[in-house]
Formats: sequence, structure tokens, C-alpha cells
Amino acid sequence: MQIFTFSNTYTYPSTVVFNWHKNLLALKRITPPWDKITILKKEHSSSNFLMDGKMELKQEILPFISAKWKIKHEKSGYIEGESFQDNLISGPIKKWIHRHNFIKISRNKTIITDKVSFSHWVNLKKLNNFTIESMERSFKYRANILEHDLSNLYNNVNGYYVLVTGATGLVGSALVPLLNSLGYNVISLKFKKNSQNSDFKANLKDDVPRSDKLMEIDWNPYSSNILRIPDDISRKIKFVVNLSGENILGIWTKNKKKSIINSRVQATQNLLKIIESNSINPKCCVHASAVGFYGTDKNEKLDEYNSSGDGFLAKTTAEWEKEQNKFKKLAQRNVNLRIGTVLSCKGGLVKQIEIPFKAGIAGYIGGGENFLNWIHIEDLVRIIEKTFNDKRYEGPINAVSPVPIKSKDFFTSLGKKYKSKLFINVPSFIPKVLSKELINEIVLSNQKILPKKLLKNEYIFFASTIEEALENL
Repeated sequence: MQIFTFSNTYTYPSTVVFNWHKNLLALKRITPPWDKITILKKEHSSSNFLMDGKMELKQEILPFISAKWKIKHEKSGYIEGESFQDNLISGPIKKWIHRHNFIKISRNKTIITDKVSFSHWVNLKKLNNFTIESMERSFKYRANILEHDLSNLYNNVNGYYVLVTGATGLVGSALVPLLNSLGYNVISLKFKKNSQNSDFKANLKDDVPRSDKLMEIDWNPYSSNILRIPDDISRKIKFVVNLSGENILGIWTKNKKKSIINSRVQATQNLLKIIESNSINPKCCVHASAVGFYGTDKNEKLDEYNSSGDGFLAKTTAEWEKEQNKFKKLAQRNVNLRIGTVLSCKGGLVKQIEIPFKAGIAGYIGGGENFLNWIHIEDLVRIIEKTFNDKRYEGPINAVSPVPIKSKDFFTSLGKKYKSKLFINVPSFIPKVLSKELINEIVLSNQKILPKKLLKNEYIFFASTIEEALENL
């Protein structure tokens, strides 16, 4: 058996540190994105998953190739506030035993020591070393996330809820675990085309017994019926996050453009009606907007005080924000997050081009001199949560890195990350044959957008440079 150990010190009481791990989505929250692990199933007989829970995981090894893990928490390894243990039932390796030890050093100082004992089906030194190096990187990431969450816990003594639309999308699927880990209760409005919004169906995520902390509700924003929420819940909804909107990638046919507009405008209108009809009084409403608001050809520095530009995306975003701003009459604060290109290996731009880059073929379109305004998904979800309770966050806010990068430099850096061997420059006229408007507004868009308000509010970026961002994908 090979042994790997990792220790980190936290300046928080051992009970606080231990209880964080009891959160229903703690594993989702703490798992590094590059491990590419999806939770397929969770079950447990007691009220404490860390004591006797079982879970089935899927891990992507290579594109189109994945392995399944079945893990069990051992009751014999559980000591309240001190330790818990998970053992491998079946999976791609022979044995895996992970013991989590929580050592109380003082009233406000705790050490977590993770000890992993493992063995592969074939005992190869290179394979064992690769596994240990991979775990070292992953556990450093886990420690970083845990440190952030412990320092930003929300004392939810009143049981307040966050109402989230688009919770199953790229951003929402990262946001909900963060909110759960910080102490918020979350209600996810899950799009269901045939729903008549007549039933309040709340189901706990991840196939574990129902909990008031995490609920899902079927929702059809195109239905004329308005979702009714029980009074005991609606009066506790104090934060609203509006992430609805169809992916803008794809050929921009008339129907596609219509769907892009309607999925944003109509969903926002319906959400407003839900808040009005259920007499919800939000402290803060946060809406996803986009840097497309500024247009495509402004080769200059832009901040939140610049006006809207020209083009389909600029007009769509302006119309979208017009509907979002109607929430001002109901909320104490209203925020329009103008989001740049979201960097995540689970979706968006990186996921779209990952396969050819990993296969050794990298490149960019056009001259590559246009700026790409990007943000790491971890920063984006942290910013969303920060707006809830920080009154300095209001109105339009550019959710982008403080360091925009030229597109050729971005794709070159991504090619190096994936060890691409061949790098090509695709003339812009070739993809324009398929969709000239889309290529001009997304791929060749030249905006240099600055997060003026975030910097003014002294927001500390998780990834402020492209090197930091790619290292954490």
C-alpha cells in the first residue's frame, strides 16, 4: 500500500471546520475541476452522511472515457468532531482508504490531516508517483477552497433562502455548492418545458432525503401561470440570482437569435412576477448580464460607466438589463453582472475547444490582436455571493479579470497547458462562411473591459492572471 498525507492549519474552531464537511454539497464544492468528477448517486441510512453514506462517482479519464468509483463512509472510522473515513468499494484502482483527521490545537486553531492509503492493480513506481503528485495538487486546491469558505461563512440564523434560476447551468452548478457550503438555504428553479407552474415540488439534490437547505422546483418561464411559493418559505427568500439564458454559441439562425432573446427577457419577466405575486422582499437581486453590452469594436478601455454599443449582443443585453432593472422597485439593491468569457473545464469556451487542443492541434481565428475579457468561474461565483451582503455592490458591475489578454496569447497559453504540438492560425473568412455575425461579435470582438467597481471595492481575485486561471482548470 502507498501512503499519501496532507496537512493544513485553519484558524477556526475544530467544530466549525468539521461541520463544514457535513454540508450536503461539500464534496462538489471542494473537488478540483481538473479531477472531472461527477456525483451520480448518494445514499445513507442515518441523518449523517459522513457516518454511513455511500456514493457513486464518475471520473473522466480521457475524452469519451470515464471510470466509476463506489465509495463508502465507514461508521467505525467516524468520531464526531474528530474524524471520518471513506473506503473504496469498487473502482479503477485496487484499494483506497481516505481518513480525515481533525486535530484541535487550541480554541481557534485546527489541523486537518488527510491520510490516503492506496494501491493500483499494477505496482509501478511511475504510476504511484503520478498519483501522489496529482493528490498533492488536488489537496492544495481543497485547502484553498476550504480556507475561503471558512472565512466567509454566513450566519444564517433566520434560515434565509437564495432563489436561483439557471441553477443547473455552468455558473449555477458551481454557485449552488458554494452557497450551501457558506450556510445559505437554496431554492433552485429548474427549467421544465411542460411545467404549468401549478405545483411547488421541492426535492433535495443528489438523491438524498429532502432537506430545507436545498430544494428544486420545476419552472416553466414561458407559462402564463405564475409559480406560487408557500408563505413560510417565500418570506424567507432574501436573495435572488437570475442566471437564465440560452447558450449564445451556435449558428445564429433567426430561431436561434429569437431563443437567445426570449430565454433572457421572458424568463426575467416571469421571475419578476414570481417575486411580486409571492410578496417576496429581496435584500439583493443579482442578474447575469454580459460584456456584449459594450459592443464589439471599441478598441479602448471600458468600464461600467460606458454606454451600450452596437450589434445583436449589445441590443439583446441592453433589452435584458432593462427588464432586470424593473426589480429595483422590489429589492433593496439590484445588480447587473456584465460577465466576460467564463473559464471552466466543465463548459463554455474551454470545453468547446478542449478536445482538439488535447489532441495536439491548437490555434486561433484572425489576427489574434483582439482582447479577450475573461473570468475564472470560481471568481464569478464568489462575486455573486459577495453582492448579497456588501452594500457597495449595486448596478452594473463588470465581472472580468483585471488583466484582459489578446486572443492569440490566450490560445497560445491554453495550447501550452494541453501540450499541443501543432499551432495554426485560421483566417477569419473561413468560419465567417458559417456565421459572419457570430464570428464578428464573439470570436473577433475587440473590447478591453476593466472591472472598475470590483477593484474599487477591493475584491481579491482567485485568479487575476491567465496563468493562475489555467492552473486552476
